[in-house]
Amino acid sequence: MRVNSFLRLASLAGAIVAVPSLASAQLGGGVIVTPYVGAYMPTNHVAKTGVTSQGTSLPVDAKQQIGAAFGANVSYWINNHLAIEGGAAYSDSHLKSTSYVIDFAGTIPPITQTENAHVWLGSAKVMTQLMPDESAFNMRFGIGPAIISHGGTAYKGDSDGKITGLTDYGAAVSLCTRIAFTPSVAMRLRAENYMYYSKMGWKSSIAPSEDLTFDSRLQHDFVLSAGLQLFLNR
Repeated sequence: MRVNSFLRLASLAGAIVAVPSLASAQLGGGVIVTPYVGAYMPTNHVAKTGVTSQGTSLPVDAKQQIGAAFGANVSYWINNHLAIEGGAAYSDSHLKSTSYVIDFAGTIPPITQTENAHVWLGSAKVMTQLMPDESAFNMRFGIGPAIISHGGTAYKGDSDGKITGLTDYGAAVSLCTRIAFTPSVAMRLRAENYMYYSKMGWKSSIAPSEDLTFDSRLQHDFVLSAGLQLFLNR
């Protein structure tokens, strides 16, 4: 009886150890869908400029705020070490802008506005497995082109003109790991960085001489997320 109990315990322990290895060793030819939720965390001002006219300057800066992110990825593993992945994410955030008027009399108290704004993030990446097949720990690195588009009330134009350059192209890099629940289901934890130059401007509908081009600034928009991986053909 004790021998049988020991054998059952040993078999159970072997099955538990085998789950991560099984989930990682059979990636080749696999299609994985991963819906996820997370946090959108931009780190730089999306628009910043200083306008000077007749001794008066009007510095303006605007920054997208931290918000929740929702997205999904689909990946196809060519073999156990290399995959191609496409995905998109959406964040309903806010745009906080501050402007100052500086003239000969000094600085007038700043004007701060917060308006609704959203961001769409899309990418196509090559993913590579960093750990060997026999490792129970999983770590993957991805890199590829990305598209970033801003929208919402904060970016809508009016009778005076409109904001231009709301869509930018750049690159996305990611680092992620996964915790296997079964050979077909796992939790994915990922940190992703969308890098691009914001090229926003203002196009006047009244006087072309009043058109503005904001400073081109390198953006680092981070998305930290947790998702549920579903293996469709395992």
